[in-house]
Amino acid sequence: METQSTFSARKELIILISFPLVYMLYIASPFAMSVFSDKDVNNYIPVWSGIIILHWLSILGIYLLLKKQNKTFRDIGYKLSKKGTFILTVCFLLISLLVLGLTETVLEGSSIDKSNLTKLPSLIPTTTTHRFFFIFLVFSTGFCEEIVYRGFALNVLQKIGMNKWISIFIAAFIFIGIHGFHAYTNRFIFLITGGVVFGLIYILSKRLLPTIIIHLIFNLLSMMAILELIE
Repeated sequence: METQSTFSARKELIILISFPLVYMLYIASPFAMSVFSDKDVNNYIPVWSGIIILHWLSILGIYLLLKKQNKTFRDIGYKLSKKGTFILTVCFLLISLLVLGLTETVLEGSSIDKSNLTKLPSLIPTTTTHRFFFIFLVFSTGFCEEIVYRGFALNVLQKIGMNKWISIFIAAFIFIGIHGFHAYTNRFIFLITGGVVFGLIYILSKRLLPTIIIHLIFNLLSMMAILELIE
């Protein structure tokens, strides 16, 4: 007879798989496609704000699931205290402002062919206002995605009896989904590699902090991709 814990884990797995489906539907909407396909900079903040909201709703869902089991984020690898989280946030903001300052300084004395801006990935901010907003977007992705698609996902997959090494690939495959339907074709290698590497780091360290920090730094530095367009 199926144990209660296994049944609970399967429900969690269904919820986990549902998260990317919501992202896919959102990204495929005409509203989001105005940025992802048409590169409409006027919708950059509204569209990416939707992604931020989905990230934090996912975190809320995980929090409620863990609370129901008398668990916390510590049980899935996020071991920082409230003070530690505050310090991490402040350090990230300071580094973000430094990167922003360097980017703005270089751009101020340079010339960019604006017709090439559409060649940048839709994630990359192209205005000063968007770069300020990007800081909060990066924090959301680095923090939330690691908790959900590394800490929570890998624990759920192992709870249903999956080998931990295989679970890394499955979690990485699920992770791709939050980047949209087309991510499984045009960005598959890049995203599956990142998901597997982050999964390995989490499994070996049993902590989410290393993957969160790496994720934050990697995404933050992408702000400077616009410098490639300097003439």
